[in-house]
Amino acid sequence: MLIREIIETAEVIRDPYLRATTYAKIGERLARVRDAKFKLVFLKAIETTREIDDPVKTFRALLSIGYSMKKAGLRSAKKIYQRVLEDSRELPDPVRDDLMVLAARYMLGLGEINEAIIYAMEVKNPSLRDTVLLQIIRRNTSLIGTEKVRVAYRIRKSKMALENISTEPHRSKALIEIMKSYFLLSSYENGIATIREIEQREWAKYAFKEALFFLKERGVIEKYVPNLKELAKYLVGKFGDDFKIELGVAFALAEEPVEAADLLRKLDGDKALVEVAIRLLEVAPRYLPSFIRVLNEREATEVGRALMNRFLENPDEGDWETIRAIWERSRSEEIRVKIARYSLVKGDIDGAMKVVEHIENERLRSIVLADIAHRLLKMGDVSRAIDVALEVRDPKFSSILIAEILIGALDREIEAKVIVNGKAKNHS
Repeated sequence: MLIREIIETAEVIRDPYLRATTYAKIGERLARVRDAKFKLVFLKAIETTREIDDPVKTFRALLSIGYSMKKAGLRSAKKIYQRVLEDSRELPDPVRDDLMVLAARYMLGLGEINEAIIYAMEVKNPSLRDTVLLQIIRRNTSLIGTEKVRVAYRIRKSKMALENISTEPHRSKALIEIMKSYFLLSSYENGIATIREIEQREWAKYAFKEALFFLKERGVIEKYVPNLKELAKYLVGKFGDDFKIELGVAFALAEEPVEAADLLRKLDGDKALVEVAIRLLEVAPRYLPSFIRVLNEREATEVGRALMNRFLENPDEGDWETIRAIWERSRSEEIRVKIARYSLVKGDIDGAMKVVEHIENERLRSIVLADIAHRLLKMGDVSRAIDVALEVRDPKFSSILIAEILIGALDREIEAKVIVNGKAKNHS
């Protein structure tokens, strides 16, 4: 079918709204291939809108036509949008709001950020207005990430949109976008400072974590650690002491365990370190070993005690690399007892015996050997259980343990007798 035939056939579309918008789409495509008939087709589109009975549909059709005209490079598209802006003022607010949202989104699709903001500002409903303004800021951020010019201009436009956002969480989300824009401009201090303006706790936490990951990815995080620490203190003062845990976790997840530990020491010492370790265990256990390895012996002992208690309560949570880190940083024999017991829980008898070699305290050493002997007895290895009991240096304790093993072994033999056909059968 020839282009002229397509244009003529469009006249058979009965619905004037669909006919008008179809003409506009045809005109847009003709302009793309530089067919001179595109202006005539756009004129047909505008004339057809006069046949639409519903004023709201008329405005919608004009917006669609204006969008296609703008894509075709026609400057008169702006006049059409201005006409809709002025002529729609008598409509009820909810109806006009929908039209202004549509106009803003068309402009956004064209990359006309300034025009999009103008139409978004006409929306009366605060939540709806802020939703559109946030979309505009996000689009602006994405454009900053793809172009090397006009970056400062785009940040100014985003800030202009932000000034008119009044509801949450839209404002907090918009601030995060502006933070990202500053980072893309390599204006890292301004990006970090933007986080201070965020009023919602969860979004402040998210922004802090995003900042850490972005700065680390850019290879500049070390330079801005002082700024981040100052920001962390400010956020703790703003959102409460427990917010320090979130920030400590964020540093750890960004693979900055030294900074995480340093922040927590200054804020709340060992208790905070333990809380962050437990949180890491729950959300990202692979970051635990590096976190533990930057702790001093006292801190590692406190953290190790808490983690080993969790591992003994829930053996599936245990991780040998984390346990190895605890072992390296803490010489606490109490912790070593827990590691030996965990080894037993996991069925590693030899591992538990190796741990015993590093326990000097006679009482603790005897307790672990007793645990190992009882585990061997349960496994039916009576001979080895007795050998282990003999390693207990306290003669009295050793004697009691051997007696328990022998009685236990006898009980196992008696229980091994089963009733077959009403008679006892001895399997010894």
